[in-house]
Amino acid sequence: MTRVLIGFDGSEAARASIVAAAALFPDAETLVATVRTPPPTMEAGALARIALPDDVIREGIERMRAENECQARETAAEGAAAFTSAAGIESTPVVLTGLSTWRALRDDALARGADVLVCGTRGEGAVDRVLLGSTASSLVHHLQLPTLIVPAGARDLTGPVLAGFDGSDGAREALRFAATHLAARHIIVSHAWRSPVRHSVRGQTLAHSGIDTFEDFAATMDQIWREVAEEIADDGAAFGRELGLTADPLVPESGRGEWQALLKAAETSRAAVLLVGSRGRGAVASTILGSVASALVHAAAVPVLMVGGLRPSRAPDSSE
Repeated sequence: MTRVLIGFDGSEAARASIVAAAALFPDAETLVATVRTPPPTMEAGALARIALPDDVIREGIERMRAENECQARETAAEGAAAFTSAAGIESTPVVLTGLSTWRALRDDALARGADVLVCGTRGEGAVDRVLLGSTASSLVHHLQLPTLIVPAGARDLTGPVLAGFDGSDGAREALRFAATHLAARHIIVSHAWRSPVRHSVRGQTLAHSGIDTFEDFAATMDQIWREVAEEIADDGAAFGRELGLTADPLVPESGRGEWQALLKAAETSRAAVLLVGSRGRGAVASTILGSVASALVHAAAVPVLMVGGLRPSRAPDSSE
């Protein structure tokens, strides 16, 4: 059985993540987690001790702790009820404590042996979502287990999975995850490419030079690049079928970046989720501008499921 941990704070994006998790993993063993910030300590209230006795400060801190705990439990229960309503099965609410929301969610998911961590993005646009310190961005940049990032807003979640594929180990691992946890979904294996002929000054110069030899060379180069892309997509689809998936290749071409082509393909195919693999190069490398996974999370209007940061598999329990 798939195990899912959903981060929930009551926001619109968090509600969207509940709906997406219920649609993609309807039979999962699911926990809905709310992270609460720990109350201040007596040491933190040192200045107040000048004017107030310790017992008054201690009582105030205890009241804050109780109110914080109560609110967190209510929020987690609300999220669990929302999942139950969407998926028709029970979900367990949990309260975590930590100064860092993303770290508390990630560490708890790893400790519980979760198969996937789910989180919403707060921003309504690409600029909003790249703000440093956001939970979603931090999870992307410190990826240690499959993570589903869901933007706010309602959407059709009945469509296929669009899997970006470049032949890498990370891309293959993403398809393995789909075979285990999304086997009921049709998979579109997409390799986006960019023509060096049609989208460069030199290529266009050759293609429209008026000299047959140069124009034939340009046409041949364009065809070679497309055929290479088709071979990669075909390889990915064949690998998916070996895993038991229903998979077909797709080769979108774009004059812009790879991630823009994937977004356009997701829109055209009405995909429920974008699936991408991480190359697993670490937190610093993953923040480099131009990372496909990071760019998709920041700009996509559909949920993005990243598979990477591989960890030891959990031992199956008696219910599996």
